[in-house]
Parts: sequence; structure tokens; C-alpha cells
Amino acid sequence: MAGMTHIDPLVVFGSKLNTVNHPARYLGGEYGICVKSDEETRLTFAIAFPDLYEIAMSNSAVKIIYSGLNALSGVRCERVFAPDTDFEALLKAENVPLYTLESGIPLDETDVIGFSLGYELGLTGVFQILEAGRVPILKSERNEQSPLVIAGGCGVTNPMPFVDFFDAIFIGEAEAGLFELTKQLARAKESGAGRGRLLELLASHPSIWVEGKKAARAVWAAFGAEPSVPAFLPQPNIKPVQDHGVVEIMRGCPNGCRFCHAGIFYRPLRVKPIPQILEETDALAGQGGYTEISLTSLSSGDYPGIEALLDALDEKYAGRNISFQLPSLKVNSVTFPVLEKISRVRKSGLTFAVETPEEAWQMALNKEVYAAHLVELIMEAKRKGWSGAKFYFMIGLPVAKLPEGKTEEESIVDFMRSIQGKTRIQCSVTVGLFVPKPHTPYERCAQLLPDEAAAKFNYIRDRLPRGRFKVSASGGFTALLEGLVSRGGREAGRLFLEAFHRGCRLDAWDDRMREHLPIWQSILEETAWDWRPVLAEKTADEPLPWDTVSLGVSKAFLQREWECSLQGRLTPRCSPDCAAPCGVCSKTVKVSDIEQNYIQSNIQPHDINKNIPEKQSDDVYKIIPKMNIPVLWRCVFSFSKKNGGEFIPHLAMRELFQKAFNRSGIPVLYTAGFNPIPRLEFTGNLPIGIVSGDEIGSCVIDINYAEERFVTQMNESLPKGLQINKVFIFPVSNKRKRESLASSLWGSEYEARFYESPNEDVTAKLKEITHSFEQLDEQTYRVVMAFQSEKPFRDLLTVLCNKPYYLSAGLLKKKTLAILPDGCMGTYFDLYRIIAEINQDLM
Repeated sequence: MAGMTHIDPLVVFGSKLNTVNHPARYLGGEYGICVKSDEETRLTFAIAFPDLYEIAMSNSAVKIIYSGLNALSGVRCERVFAPDTDFEALLKAENVPLYTLESGIPLDETDVIGFSLGYELGLTGVFQILEAGRVPILKSERNEQSPLVIAGGCGVTNPMPFVDFFDAIFIGEAEAGLFELTKQLARAKESGAGRGRLLELLASHPSIWVEGKKAARAVWAAFGAEPSVPAFLPQPNIKPVQDHGVVEIMRGCPNGCRFCHAGIFYRPLRVKPIPQILEETDALAGQGGYTEISLTSLSSGDYPGIEALLDALDEKYAGRNISFQLPSLKVNSVTFPVLEKISRVRKSGLTFAVETPEEAWQMALNKEVYAAHLVELIMEAKRKGWSGAKFYFMIGLPVAKLPEGKTEEESIVDFMRSIQGKTRIQCSVTVGLFVPKPHTPYERCAQLLPDEAAAKFNYIRDRLPRGRFKVSASGGFTALLEGLVSRGGREAGRLFLEAFHRGCRLDAWDDRMREHLPIWQSILEETAWDWRPVLAEKTADEPLPWDTVSLGVSKAFLQREWECSLQGRLTPRCSPDCAAPCGVCSKTVKVSDIEQNYIQSNIQPHDINKNIPEKQSDDVYKIIPKMNIPVLWRCVFSFSKKNGGEFIPHLAMRELFQKAFNRSGIPVLYTAGFNPIPRLEFTGNLPIGIVSGDEIGSCVIDINYAEERFVTQMNESLPKGLQINKVFIFPVSNKRKRESLASSLWGSEYEARFYESPNEDVTAKLKEITHSFEQLDEQTYRVVMAFQSEKPFRDLLTVLCNKPYYLSAGLLKKKTLAILPDGCMGTYFDLYRIIAEINQDLM
């Protein structure tokens, strides 16, 4: 694949990157990226996520596909995400196509663009990525040189709204077919196959949907019996929405809630054995550097042996500041011992997905929430220090007949007033609007319109008093659009395309939806398509747009579950000896419980504790808090911010250093208290976009450490844009208060290179507010100034040149300067060698 274009955004855009929000979104260079050369690549696959970097880098599916494909010989997988509107405008202004983050490959030069689409409103993000990457949005306009554009995920199980845009749609789990299929595409391309032949190869797969063909969901039957694809690299350079390590402890859900699309999509229930979970947490804590790890599934509290798992994790990581969360808990599966176990290091929140408050309605949903148990749980939690709890409800659910004269909004208000009155806990209440999903027992139900939903939301908000309750509502118009794509046909996709052309983007974000609401409303009013029937109730014999897709459950099962819902009857949980088969299980695809997986792994379930991997050495588990140590060792280090590191925000940089210390094996000490963090400090907060060759940081460790080893291990653990230059390590005594770095900061030495030669008036005024302003050549100056003058210098430069300072001159920080004991300025290493001598005298 020699001769491909590679875009370097630092070169192409330069200082103009400062004109966009969070430019680090578009630079790559993260820790753990996989970069393959053109020469070793037969097929380039761009894994695309139709939302901003912070959302995309929180998505486990993206990382699973990224790691799984890059493990294949000859396949190069690189990431591309939706740009924000400011960067989209910059791409257009500079006539640059959207590119992949790893190698800067323009999208139109890739072979396959694969979208992970978990949410219907991501469709405008799909259009945004394709247009910015110069790939025709409509598949009918693509030619033999165009990449194949495919999609997968929970959001495309009704493929008809997407039919005009995607060449093919993968239905199911990537581990069960996508990797092998991509390998076949790479071989075919190497053998000379063109785009048409590759598309034929795709379409021949049983889990690939194309128009006119049926597709059946791919299910990874070996989940829990084989190692999972690592899903924690690369690590983002700016803080993502969810910044936890993730271990998927179960796939599928035993409960069978009738409104839940994910519960159908991920059937059957498959359970990961405890030893395998511990191996994955080892990788997250060691290679990943995480101190907060989520044990995820659709209902993590239902993991068989959840308390044994938490005990095993607590034993393995005792004293290492690693905390675990169970983000998805069914109320009746929660016990206080479980909550207490996951809060020993960091106290997590109390979150309860109630959905609907009346017991009869819960039975209709195939879900039970016992109010008495909930009250007992909250009261015990309060006694142990919890002060608040979150509650989630949905309105518009097709539940059993309402009690005489009572509405669902009245029932939610009464339920929450009762809970709060009995527990006196601070309550956060989130109310969402139910959107019927395809392939569920409620796929033919009506959906509330925005005006009806707004009246219910307002009722709840007005009657739950502020102070005791914090109420938020989600849904309304957003849910209407979600419903149109969930159950609509190709007309829904065309409506979204029109909205995109009129400027709608990133509408899953509330602020963007508020901004674009008039556009969406006018489109719905103007369209010739009658969209209202999509949201209306459907008859039992009415054909559905998604009838050509099978997720494995039978139509008879869905009808039976609908009838059970009307009668308020529960269906037994998903289990190996299922009493209510749904149709998913077969000779190869089966429910697996923890006992089955232990047997497959040659582990007996009664020997769980014997088979837990023993603790590794401290070189693997580094985070060891120690207190009252007579002699500590302080590490003062210099590091550079360049090659993209200059665009990493300060708080994100702190997070990156924290993970790097955790990975490196350097025994950094942690603070005590509610939320332990490394004892790490920096001299200051350098503005975004300024390159520095000498930033100063400091940490504390409890043993003497070779300085060369410190530098090597940290540089192996940091992203390429942050690199340690040198370190000075010296003993400090608890007999003397340690000096903060900031208390000794004098200022900095910069090299300022003007893009146009400044006139004498400009240089004279800049010289007035600096300690030294020395000309090196026609456009370059050496500038030394106190830290108090740095912001005024940048502001004055902006005023004098009549444009932002970063468009007037490039600033390179050469040195960070400290105040020495004699009042002179010097380097921090000069200062701390003096301090080290003072400490030595006290030892």
C-alpha cells in the first residue's frame, strides 16, 4: 500500500489548532496506539464512531474492534471520530479531508470504514464523518475507488433507515464474525479483488445484511470460555466521559425485561469465570494503569457469585487503592454487603433503575422492584455514610391497565415522596421517555408524542420539591427522532440527511438539540412523508421494516411475551434449563452459567478461592499507600510537552501522569482520605498550544530509585507528547516541611518566533513587561519573564498584533526558572540540589 497520503495535523494546521476546542481530539499519539506501516498493510479499516472523541473513547466496542483487527496480520485498523463543528470548518477552510488518528490517512483512501452505531441519533454523525472524509454519503454515488462503508451495533438492528448510506450492515457481536470476515477481505484484496468483489464477499456472510437479503445475528458462544479481546487501549489524551477500566463480567442478561432491546441483542446469558475476570483486572491495573474499574454487564448484581468475586478482588488488591464499581444494578439483586464491598476504597453512588413504581406494572415489564427492600437498603446505606441516591424511571411504557383515576406520573411522584419521607435521603430523579425498540415484545406499541411527554415531565418536576429532590428529564423531541429511526423505513434516513444538510449535527447532546430544534421541527412540518404512523401502535399482522433481520428470538416468543405483559405475568429467568425458550439457543449457542464456565476452564466452582491467581509482585501492582515513613524520596523531574503534547489540557495531563506512574512500577505514594490520588504536583498550568521543553513535576516515593530507570520506565508509560527529560531523586525527612514547586516558581525563558517581523513599537512595548527581550534573528527573540508577566505578555501581544497571540508568534518554553535561596534565579535542579543538602543534614 505504498504511496498513501499521510496528514500530519501539527504541520498542516499549525497554530490554527488553537482556534478549535480540544484540539487534542484530532491529533492521535495516545499511549497504546497501534501504528502499522503501509508496507505491512494489505487492508486499511477505519473504525468510526459518530460522536465526539470523549464519547468514542469511552466506548468498549470501538476498542474491542480496534484491538481485534490490529491483531490480524496485514490488517491496519485506525480510528476516526466525528469532528466538532469548529474543526469541521477548519478542515473545509484548509481544504483538508478528515483523516485517521494513527497515521493521518484520508478517509477516502481507506479500504473499509466501519461505523459502530449504538444510538440512532448518531446518524447525522455518520454523514458528518463521510462528508468531511470526502466519501459520498449516498452509496449510489460511490465508485470502484470508494471505500466500503459498513456499520454494526445495537442501533442498526432495523437497517432500513440506513439502507441508502451503508453498503452493508453487520448484525451481531464482532468477535463472532467481523474479525474473520475482515481477514478474508484482506486476502481477497491482496489477490487483486476490487471493490465490487469485496462487497460480494461481504454480502455472502450470514450475518451481513444488504437490501433484499436476510441476516442472522452473530453470537460469540465462547464468551467466558476463551479470553476476551482487550478493550482498554489506546488511552485517551483528554478526559473521556467514562474514564474507568472495564471488565465485561457477563454478556446477556438473565432478567428478560420486556422493554430492553440490549437484553434481546446480547442473548443468551454468558458468564465469565472469576479467574478470567481477575486476569483482566490485572491488565487494567498494570498495563492500563487504572485505579477505578467497572465490572460491567446489563445487570452486574445478578452475576452468580457476585460476593465471592468482590471478595476475591478485595483480597487481591487490598491496600492498592484500586476500587471497583457495579454500574448496572437491579434493585432486587442489590444487597448492602455488595455495596459495602465495592466502596472500601472509593464510595460509589447509589443508583436504582426502578423504571415504573407500581408492582403490577413492574410485573408487566417482567421486572420486580420491592419498595420495602429499597427502603431498607437506603437506610443501611445512610448509616454507613451515603447521603444521596439516584432513581431512574420511564414514562410511556405499555404497562398493564392503570389503577382507577391514577396516572403514571402521579404514581412516580407518590413513590418518590414515600421513599424520601421514610429515608430522608437526597434524591436525584431522572425520567426518560420510553421508545419502543425493534425485536422486543413492545416493538408494535405506540410511543408518546413530545407534547404528551412534556406534560408528564412537568407534573413530576413541579411536585417533587427542590432541596429534597433534583429532577431531570430526558426524551421529548429527542425520543421522537430516536423512535423514527428505531422503527421507521428509508424515509427516516432521508429525513435525517435533510437535517444534516441544514446544519444538524451531534444532536445526542442536549445543547445541540436545543440549538437545532427549530430546524428539526420545520423539517417534520415540511416533509411529504407522514411519519406519525411510525410512532403509532401496529397490528399483529403488520409487516415490519426489520423483518429481514433475526436476532435469534422467535416471533412466537415475542408475541407470547406481549401477552404475558398484558396479563402481568413474569417469565422465568434465562438459565441453562430454560422453562420459556426464546429461540436463541442452539447446539452451539447456549446459556452459560458460572459453573459451566469453570468446568470448561477445568476449574471446580467449589474451589474458586483455590484457583484465584496469586498476587503478583509489586512490579505489577504498584499502588501501595504507606504512612508514617521516616524517610521518603522526592523525585523532581523535567518533562517536555511537544509532538501534540502541547495540546493536552492540564487536568488531562495529570490523569495521564497518574496512569503512567501506575503502569511504570515506580512506587509513588498516594494521599490518604476519601479519594486517594498520587502525591504529584506541577509548577503551573501552561496554556494550550505552547510547546515546552522544560516543564517541572514532582512526586514522592518510599524507596531510593535509580534516576535512569525512572526516566526509562516513565517514558515507556507516557504518550509520545509527554516525555521525561531528567529527574533528581533525593531523600527527605519528615522533620522538615516539604516545599511546594509553585512556591519557588520565578518564571520562564521562552523563544518567541514571530510569523512576521515585528516593528519597533511592538518590540519596545513587549520589552517593557519582560525581564529580558533579546533579539536572536530577524523574527526570533529570547524572552525571560516572571510568571506574573506571562499572561500580560500574551494579552499585549494579542492587542499589538490585532489577532490572537498564537497566530502572531510561536512560543517555545525553553526553561522553567526557580527562585534560589540567595534570591537569584536558576533551574529547579539547582534549587533542589541545595534543598537536598539541607535535608541530608537533618537525616
